[in-house]
Amino acid sequence: MELKDFIKETITQIVDGVIEAQVEISQYGAEINPKRVQFKEAGQINYYNSGKPQYVEFDVGLTSIQKSGSSEGIGVFLGSVSLGKKNDKGSEHTVVSRIKFSLPVVLPSGTGEHLD
Repeated sequence: MELKDFIKETITQIVDGVIEAQVEISQYGAEINPKRVQFKEAGQINYYNSGKPQYVEFDVGLTSIQKSGSSEGIGVFLGSVSLGKKNDKGSEHTVVSRIKFSLPVVLPSGTGEHLD
């Protein structure tokens, strides 16, 4: 899986999960990510009209596989890796690199506006 597809799928599933949870808890009058939030943090009053941004943190292993004169590209490492093997037809070399980053995301508001 390519990194861009992994990021897109992860964020999409988080948003889908939030929306489904909002539907479930709305019957109890509860909200996830309410609109027009005011709170005090670090001695400062903060206002958010569309919900407070949340940070989605990624710590991803990327693999790069090269085979005898050709490159297979870079993809997201989601499990164990088989290091390259050497045989009569050539060799394969696998490199795993790690990347860490976070993205601010404003989740759907819990006002019920988007639920139907």
